[in-house]
Amino acid sequence: MVDEKSSRNQAYVLLNVDYKHQKDIINKARLLPTVANVKTMYGIYDLMIILESNDMGAIKKTIDVDLHELDGITNITSLVTVGIAGAILE
Repeated sequence: MVDEKSSRNQAYVLLNVDYKHQKDIINKARLLPTVANVKTMYGIYDLMIILESNDMGAIKKTIDVDLHELDGITNITSLVTVGIAGAILE
């Protein structure tokens, strides 16, 4: 049996941001309803935002609309999960 939390849709959004806006982006992203976590990173990307929702449309809106409205984001790379590990994909 799959519990409700593990069956939720997830997306990992990797961001490049203008450093001057990073704190504001983090604070505003945390207020979005599908955001489960925001992490600062070192390397190619500056931030990772983890999205979770039972509604894939809500995740799509967060990526396509909400994040694009935040000032200071210079690049968005999104990785959307497509199933549960070990489950048969329909």
